[in-house]
Amino acid sequence: MAIKVYEKNGKTLYRVYVSLRSTEQKVRVQKLKRDIATMAEARREEGKLFKACHEEISRIEGKGYLWKEIINRWVIQMRNRHYIKKYSREYLITAENTLFLHTESWLIKRTGELTRADGRKLIDSLFNSGLSLSRIKHIKGFINQVFNWGVEEGLISDAKTSPVHGMELPKEEKKMKPILTTEEIKQLMFEAFNRDHPWKHVWAVALLTGMRSGELYALKWSDIDLDNHLIRITKSFCQRLGEIKTTKNSDWRNGHISSDLKAVFIELKNIRGNEEFVLPRLSGWDHGIAGEILRTFLRSFGIEKYVNFHTLRACFATHVLASGAEPTQVMKMGGWADFKTFQIYIRMAGVDVKGVTDNFRVMPKVIESDNVLKIR
Repeated sequence: MAIKVYEKNGKTLYRVYVSLRSTEQKVRVQKLKRDIATMAEARREEGKLFKACHEEISRIEGKGYLWKEIINRWVIQMRNRHYIKKYSREYLITAENTLFLHTESWLIKRTGELTRADGRKLIDSLFNSGLSLSRIKHIKGFINQVFNWGVEEGLISDAKTSPVHGMELPKEEKKMKPILTTEEIKQLMFEAFNRDHPWKHVWAVALLTGMRSGELYALKWSDIDLDNHLIRITKSFCQRLGEIKTTKNSDWRNGHISSDLKAVFIELKNIRGNEEFVLPRLSGWDHGIAGEILRTFLRSFGIEKYVNFHTLRACFATHVLASGAEPTQVMKMGGWADFKTFQIYIRMAGVDVKGVTDNFRVMPKVIESDNVLKIR
């Protein structure tokens, strides 16, 4: 422990530094406080810091940190680390909020007190609350990620794995996602422009580019090159943060402007004039109800499908692939980084099996005569 005096801006100030080691010399805790006005106050702070260091050592040597402390420390380190993968601000906010919400019963428990029984109880409660299997898998993943980090950092010394590590979840039934057929897309576009729907241009650009909702919202005229038929996709609007950030993959990409899309952009330019953004700032777009607006409009002319705004991106991928486009080009234009994720659209388009049996022929040739099939 030490109290040091120093001068700053013509004033005499005090600095308190406390360093404690555990009885077995395995744990060391240090705390520092600067810019203290008087010696008396510095001595009081010295006592407080000593007590805080002692309590922290007791936690580490005993049952460890509280679960909420592990979460907070993980967020702080992930936010400031530079030497390996740095998570986005959006990802960290999502992870932190998810853990504080869904592991609330663990927050004031010492990590050394958390058992497999706690893990099973938590997973059961998540299922009972009606959460989807995919959501529960995300929660489990966040728990494992943070707990494993705590073990690696030496903050959790009395457990090697998280309470939910290796806990098997039922396999998710893989259902084909609902999409609009090409005829339904044509009907959507006809009705939207015929009725002059406020979202007509947004839906058109989404269907013709496969861009994500946030990318469309952030699209500027400076990103459009009509002469070279290119869109430069470099940013996205984050609804959670309420600000424009990088794309989902933190990478930029190009998109092709077809003749249909060029006509849409020209019409938009005539309407919006010198506006910075390509698409209008529509009510509800930045509040998460774009899917509801789309479904309501589809129902108005007889299409009853539970789709959302992201479905338009799936429609783009599926139908462009079915038209004969090269999968790698579609993947690049849409910004899919994971081929495993993109495979679902290849399957939906049927291009993975297209023509596979064309040369497999075992039936005798037949001719039709008087509406009766006869072997030749």
